[in-house]
Amino acid sequence: MILIFVLLFTVAFIAVVGLRLHKEHGELVAEAELNFARAAAYAAERINSNLMEARGGLDAAARELAETDGAGRMNAVITRAIEPDAVETLILYGEGGRVAAATRGNLTPDYETAAEQALLAESGVAAVTIDGERALVMAIAVRNEALGQGALLAVLDPAPLLPAPNNGRVMAFSAPDGALLAVKPAGRASGATAPAAFGVGANDVRSVPRGGAAVFDDGNVGGEKAAVGVASLPGLNALAYVAGQPVINQAAWRSLMIWYGLMALAPVIIAGGLSGVLLNQMSNIRSTRQALQDSEVRFRLAIEGARCGVWDWDVASDTVYLTDSLGRMLGKAGGSRLSGAEFLSLVRSEDRDRLRMALRGAAGAQSVDVEFRAANLPVWLHARGRPWTGSDDERGRIVGVAIDITEQKGAQARIAAAEGRLRAALESMSESFVLWDAKQRLVLWNRKFRDFFQLGDHVLKPGVHYDMVEAAAQEAIKEVRPNDEGDEVQEMELTDGRWIHYSERRTRDGGLVSVGADITSIKRQEVKLKDSEGQLRRNYEDLQRSQQRIKELARKYEAEKIRAEEGNRSKSEFLANMSHELRTPLNAINGFSEIMLKQMFGPLGDDRYQEYVRDILSSGQHLLALINDILDMSKIEAGKLQLQTELIYPDEIVEQCARLMRGRAQEAGLELKMELGDLPRIEADPRAIKQVILNLLSNAVKFTPEGGRVEISAHPHEEGVKVRVSDSGIGIADEDIPRLARPFEQIESQHSKSHQGSGLGLALSKSLVEMHGGTLDIDSSIGEGTTIVFTLPPEPVEPVSETEARAWERELIHESDDEIAAADIKAGSDPEADTPGDYVLEEEPADADEDEFVSGTPQNWGARTG
Repeated sequence: MILIFVLLFTVAFIAVVGLRLHKEHGELVAEAELNFARAAAYAAERINSNLMEARGGLDAAARELAETDGAGRMNAVITRAIEPDAVETLILYGEGGRVAAATRGNLTPDYETAAEQALLAESGVAAVTIDGERALVMAIAVRNEALGQGALLAVLDPAPLLPAPNNGRVMAFSAPDGALLAVKPAGRASGATAPAAFGVGANDVRSVPRGGAAVFDDGNVGGEKAAVGVASLPGLNALAYVAGQPVINQAAWRSLMIWYGLMALAPVIIAGGLSGVLLNQMSNIRSTRQALQDSEVRFRLAIEGARCGVWDWDVASDTVYLTDSLGRMLGKAGGSRLSGAEFLSLVRSEDRDRLRMALRGAAGAQSVDVEFRAANLPVWLHARGRPWTGSDDERGRIVGVAIDITEQKGAQARIAAAEGRLRAALESMSESFVLWDAKQRLVLWNRKFRDFFQLGDHVLKPGVHYDMVEAAAQEAIKEVRPNDEGDEVQEMELTDGRWIHYSERRTRDGGLVSVGADITSIKRQEVKLKDSEGQLRRNYEDLQRSQQRIKELARKYEAEKIRAEEGNRSKSEFLANMSHELRTPLNAINGFSEIMLKQMFGPLGDDRYQEYVRDILSSGQHLLALINDILDMSKIEAGKLQLQTELIYPDEIVEQCARLMRGRAQEAGLELKMELGDLPRIEADPRAIKQVILNLLSNAVKFTPEGGRVEISAHPHEEGVKVRVSDSGIGIADEDIPRLARPFEQIESQHSKSHQGSGLGLALSKSLVEMHGGTLDIDSSIGEGTTIVFTLPPEPVEPVSETEARAWERELIHESDDEIAAADIKAGSDPEADTPGDYVLEEEPADADEDEFVSGTPQNWGARTG
C-alpha cells in the first residue's frame, strides 16, 4: 500500500510538475510579450520627449522672432532653429497668411492649412496631409510688431523621433487616423495603415487608453507571426508600435527546467521535506506578515505624527496615490488613488503650474523639490521625491513625501514683517546707523548713513568689507577729533560743514554697530556760548552790584505785604462781624413779618397791612441774602472758607436746581430746558456746586424777557464735568464781561436798571468753581443772550497754604549770591496740613448754623451784575 501510495504520489507529483512547468513557460512567454507593451510605452515616451525638445527650440525661436524685424534677420533665426534632425522645414507666417520667412520654397496652401490645424491642436502638434503626403507638423503663435499675429510652422521628420530598435524588433509611429508616419528599420513594415502593417485589428488599437499601452500576440511582421506592443502618446492622439518575435528569458527557463527536473527525480524526498519546509515557510510568512503589519503601523504613526504624507505618481497612467495623512492635509477624507487632474485640483491654482513642471522635470533632474498650497485649506506643503527605477530600468513612477510647512511659512512671514518694521524704524531715525558682522562685512544701514558720507549704491551693498566703505567715506570727512567718552567715540567735521558724533560698539557676536548723530547745532551753540561767556562775566559783575539793592527792596516788599495783608484781614473781619450783627436783627424782622403775614394771632385788619408786611418780609430776605453773599465773599478773600468735599452725582444736583428754578421760570413766562449726559461721579462740595448753579440760573431767569428760554446742560469733560447755562436774555457787552467776575461790580444799562443785586453772584460763583480747581467762562452778546460754562475736575486741586507762600518768599529773599541766576524755587507741601475733607471755619460766629452756601429764599439767590 505504501509503495502504491508513493507511486501514485510520485506520478501525481510529476504530472503536477509538468503542468506547473507548462504554466511557467506560458508566463515567460506572456512576460516576453508584455515587454513589447513596455517597449512601446518607452518608444511613446521617447517620441514625446523628442517632440518636447523640438518644441523647446521652436519656443526659443518664436521668442526671438517676436523681437526681430527684417526678412533677412528672420531667415537667419529660423535657419539656426532648423538644426535639430527632427525639423525638416520652418516657415514663418505673418498676419493674413503672408510668408515672412521660410527655409524652403514652393510653398503650397497645404502648409498654411497645416499651421492652422496645429495651432488648434491641444498639444500644438498635428498629423496633416501636405501635397498628398502625410506629414507631422508643429506650430506656435508668434506676435511681432511688423508681422502682427502670426505663426511659426515646423514640418517634422518622424523618423528621428523614434528610438533605435534592438533585438530585431520593428518600431513604427502612426498618425491618429492610423497612417504610418515612420518605421525603423525602414521597409520592415508596409501597409495603408499601421494596424494593417502589423496585422492587428483597428478596433483593438483604438481600445488602447490614452497615455496607456497594450500588447497583441496575434500580429505579424513581413508575413511572420509576431507580438505587437502599442502605446498612446501623452498629449497627442498618436500611437507607437513595437513588433517582433517574443524571446523568453532562457536563463530563467533553464533554471526552471533544472528545478522541476530535480523535483521530478526526487518526489519522495521532496514530498517529505516539503512538508517541513512548508510548515517552516508558513511560520516565517506569518512572522513576516506580522512584522510587516507592525512596520506599517509604525510608519503610519510616524508619518501622521510628523505632519507629512507619502505620494506615488504613476507617470504612464497619470495616477497619483496619496496616504491618509496627506489626503487629509489636502482636504480629502483620507488616502485615495486620483488622476493627475484630480490631484492638481487639490492644489491652489497659482501653484499648479509650478508643481506640474517640477513633476515633469523629475526624470531629467532626478528629484522633485517644490512647495505648494492646498486649494481648500490654509496649508503649505513641501514635496520631495525621486523617480523610482524598476528592474527593467524604466522610470515610470515618482515617489516622495510631502511635509506640512505651514508653521514654517508663518514664521518666515513674521520674520519678514519684523525685518520690514526694523528697516522702517532705522530709516525714520535722525541718526545714521550701520551694522557689520563678525568678519566686518556690511549687513544693514539706513539712509542717514548714506547721506552723511555721500556713499553711492555701488559701495553700499551687503557683504562689502568695512575697509572699502571706510575708504569711500573719507572723501566726505574734513576733520576727525577724539572724544572724552573713549576711543570708540569720535567727532567728525564733514566737507559740507556738518558735525557728527560718531560711535562704534562691538556686538555680542563680534560684529560692529556704528551710530552717528548730527551735532551741528550743538557745535554752533558751543561757539555762541564761548562768545557769551565774556558777556556773562560782565553781567555777573553787574548782578553782584545789584544784589544788595535787590535784597533791600525784597525786605521792604515783605514788610509792605505784611501790612497790606493785615489791613485786608481787618477788612474781612470787619465785614464778617458787621454781617453777623446785621443778620441778628434781620432774623427777628423776617421771623415776625412771616408770623404776621400768616396771621397766626388773628387778622391784621386792613389788607394794606398784609401788603406792607409782605414788602417787609421780602426786603428783609433780600437784605439777608446780600449779607450772606458778602459774608461768603469775605471768607473766601480771608482764606477761611474751606470746601467740605464728598463723592457726588453731578446730575442729581443739576436736576434739583432745575426743579427749584422751574417755578420762577414759569412765573416769568420762560421755557427752562435741561440736557444731561452720562456724568461720572466727582469729588466736590455739594452745597457750593448747588449755589453756583442756582446763581447762574437765577441770573438767567432774571435777565431774560418773557417768552424767552433758559437752557442748562451737563456733559463729561476730561474725567470731570462741564456745565453750560445759556439764555436768550438781554446779553452783556464784550467790554463789560471782564468786570463781572470782580466783587461788587454791576453793569448799568437801560435793560438791567429794574433788577436789584449786590454784584457778588458771579464773583462768588467764579471763586467757588476755582476753589475746586475748575474754570468759569462767559460768552455773551447784546440782545442775543448769555452763555456761562464752568468745568469741575474729578477732584479739587489742593491750594498752596499761606505758611508755604511765606516760606517761599523768605527763600527768595535769603537766596545766596551764587544761586541767584539758576534758583529753582518750589512750594512744598505741609505734611501736617488738613486734608480737603477735614477743614473747619476759623472763628465762626455763634450762630454759624444759619450761615450756609445756599441762604435765603430761592427768589433772592445771587444777582447778575451785568
